[in-house]
Amino acid sequence: MADARRTALISAWNKKGLDELTLGLSDMGWKIYASGGTARHIRESGTDVVSTEEITGISSLLEGRVKTLHPELHAAILAAGEDRKARISEGKPVFDLVAVDFYPFEKTAGMEAVDPELVEFIDIGGPTMARGAAKNWHHVISAVGCDIFPAVLEAISNEHDNEAFRRMMASRTFDITSRYDLDISLSLERGFVPELRYGENPHQSAVVHFPWPKNGFGSAEILGGKALSYNNYLDATAAWDLAVEMQKGSVSAILMKHGNPCGTGTGATPAEAFENAFRADRISPYGGILALNCNVDMELVARLKGLFLEIVMAPSFDEDALLRLQKRKKLRILRMPESVKAGRQIRSILGGLLFQDPDSVTGLEKIDVVSEREPSERELAAMDILWRVCRSVKSNAIVVGDSMGTLGVGAGQMSRIESLDLAIRRAKREGHSLEGAVLASDGFFPFRDGPDRAAEEGIAAIVQPGGSMRDQEVIDAVNQHGMSMVFTGTRHFRH
Repeated sequence: MADARRTALISAWNKKGLDELTLGLSDMGWKIYASGGTARHIRESGTDVVSTEEITGISSLLEGRVKTLHPELHAAILAAGEDRKARISEGKPVFDLVAVDFYPFEKTAGMEAVDPELVEFIDIGGPTMARGAAKNWHHVISAVGCDIFPAVLEAISNEHDNEAFRRMMASRTFDITSRYDLDISLSLERGFVPELRYGENPHQSAVVHFPWPKNGFGSAEILGGKALSYNNYLDATAAWDLAVEMQKGSVSAILMKHGNPCGTGTGATPAEAFENAFRADRISPYGGILALNCNVDMELVARLKGLFLEIVMAPSFDEDALLRLQKRKKLRILRMPESVKAGRQIRSILGGLLFQDPDSVTGLEKIDVVSEREPSERELAAMDILWRVCRSVKSNAIVVGDSMGTLGVGAGQMSRIESLDLAIRRAKREGHSLEGAVLASDGFFPFRDGPDRAAEEGIAAIVQPGGSMRDQEVIDAVNQHGMSMVFTGTRHFRH
């Protein structure tokens, strides 16, 4: 005859809260199964428990390494639908709750990856049971970690262990098991990934992790210099992201510092592209990064003489150019792999993570000319370049330039007019006239003061997202100054 009682499977390294959980379940008529030391603890606490040996036929194998890895046990966890009904009618157990507490892998902190003791803290059975229960969340509560036991008992006691609760517990389980696996991966990969001396500042520790399959910096070749630092990876990511998003077939150079492009240029040769990038700011690039979407040749390397750079990165290098660069002992030289489609972007926040799709709208495939004057071909060419650059500049972002690249960059200011002033000041510092130049803004102009200020400097065209309640006021200002302006319909905020 089938046992109608609800059934729990429990396996816990940390026994904190275990007595309260098992006693509470037992008082509600639950049947409790447990393995090994957990079963002994429950029995000694005075609560009835059935050993998993009655299901598996084994107490343990390999000195305790194998206790719960058995098809009958996992059938009882994973049974759903007609299979679940069949097992119940046959008198076989099915579980309504799987409560586990993993081996404490955090105790391995400081151990060498090859330390034989380290692997003994890698839990296999616990995560396997928890994941099985989480997969079968329509029927089973997956409770991972002794800290959650009281909340689970309360939910069951109050009959709140409904489908929404089980789904939440399943989500929690997969989050915990993914982080548990990542901690193990980070420990075992030591020696296979570059070591970071510290994080953004010397008092912060840091590591780098490259998921499989290896791409991006995980498959880049370091052809010279030291291993990259934490900040190097951040800046190099920003630089390469912009380099690969420049117009297909273009010869482009990116100078990056502290996550913002100091200058971006295009040209007929790498050296010319570099010159057009460097002209925008001849001070900030020192100690920065140079990224190119083209081959590095000797002409470019000769031009770099006297300019201190942390990194030069490109898809390829001429042999003589590489040999010359390698004479700079501190210069990191990266040969980057072919671009791969970017996955979701992840950023940490206090107590959580943010996920988003990459900002992949870069060119001017769709624009709306909102000014009376149509932009010229030269202005459109400049707009296309500057709109791509604008995407890589911290908000509020203003970029001024021409069809060869940037002339001034205004980044990270709290107001858009201040970013515009900064871009103008930098262009003027380098001796550039902005007569006939083009301006790109990552967000809309909220007032006409932006176009008015741009017109004072002779800027002739603007590309911006549009979408302000005062768009007409801005359009009127542009028309009064005889400028051209296009709306892209998309913005490029970057925080």
